[in-house]
Amino acid sequence: MQKWFGSLFPIVSIFILLWIEQGIGVSYGIKTAAKVLLFLIIPLMLFRSTKFPFLRFRNADRKSIRLALVLGGFVMGVIIIAFLLLQQLIDIAALRDDLLQSGITPTVFPLIALYILIGNSIIEEFFFRGLLPTLLGETKMRFILPPFFFAIYHIAIFLPWFTLPILLLAVGGLWVGGLIFQLVNEKSRTILPSWTIHMFADVGILLIGIWIYYFY
Repeated sequence: MQKWFGSLFPIVSIFILLWIEQGIGVSYGIKTAAKVLLFLIIPLMLFRSTKFPFLRFRNADRKSIRLALVLGGFVMGVIIIAFLLLQQLIDIAALRDDLLQSGITPTVFPLIALYILIGNSIIEEFFFRGLLPTLLGETKMRFILPPFFFAIYHIAIFLPWFTLPILLLAVGGLWVGGLIFQLVNEKSRTILPSWTIHMFADVGILLIGIWIYYFY
C-alpha cells in the first residue's frame, strides 16, 4: 500500500502543479503556495507517524558532507558553463518575459532568490529525496522514480524557454542529478547532503538569473 501510494501521490501532485504552472495564469506566489501545500504540508499531515527520520541532520557524517560540498561546487560550475555554451539556443527574452509575467520583477528578485536558495530547495529535498524514497522502501525503484519525478516536475518550468533538444538535455541532466543526490544521502540516511548540493546548484542558477535580470 505504501509503495503504491508512493508512486501515485507524486504523480497526482506533480500533474496538479504542472496544470497550475502552465494551464492557468497565476502569480509566482500562488504557484509557491500550491507547491508548499502539495510537497510539504499535506505530506507532513499524512505521514507524520513516520517521524521523518531523513530530517535528522545530526546523523549526517562528515564524509558525506565533504562529498556534498565537492559535488555541489562541481554541479554549480557545470550549470554556469552549460549556460554559457548553450545560451544561443535559449530564448532568454521569452524566459525573462515569462518570469516578469509571473510577478518576479528585478525589485523582488533578491527576496525570491533567497526563498529559492533555502525554502524551495528544502521543500524539494523533503519531497523528492526524503519522502518518496521512504514511501518506496528498500527497492531499486527508490533510485529510479524519485529522480524521474524530479526531472518531470521541472518540465513545467522549462517548457516556455528551451527548444526541444535543450529541454531533453535539461530533463536528462536533472534525472542524473536527482540520482546523484539520492546516492549521496544513502550513508547518512538524511537529506542534508543532497540539500547542500541542491543549494550549490541553485546558486549557479541564481547567478544566471542575476545576469538575465540586471545585465541582459
